[in-house]
Amino acid sequence: MSANPLLGLFAVWVGWAAGFLLLYAVQATGCRMGWNEQMIGSISTLRLVLIATTAAIVLVLIGLSWRTSRNAGVLSLARIGALANGAAILATLCFTGVLWLSMCA
Repeated sequence: MSANPLLGLFAVWVGWAAGFLLLYAVQATGCRMGWNEQMIGSISTLRLVLIATTAAIVLVLIGLSWRTSRNAGVLSLARIGALANGAAILATLCFTGVLWLSMCA
């Protein structure tokens, strides 16, 4: 991936968007399947699955960002891509809603 710096510029943002869609799909599926009512200790199964999914998404994004920025120069397009990827990883903070928001309406 580091061979094409333009791809590196968008890789993590595309991953972020895919992760966002994945979270919505897991949440909708979990609500439909009743996972929000099944408890594991003091936490619902749905919330636990969403937390694990969020953690996996963040790890994948960090891995993508690291892979695309390995050969980044000081002022190259790859370096700009690395900074943009860092912004995408920070944007995953919006995923933390799975910790406190209501799961199903």
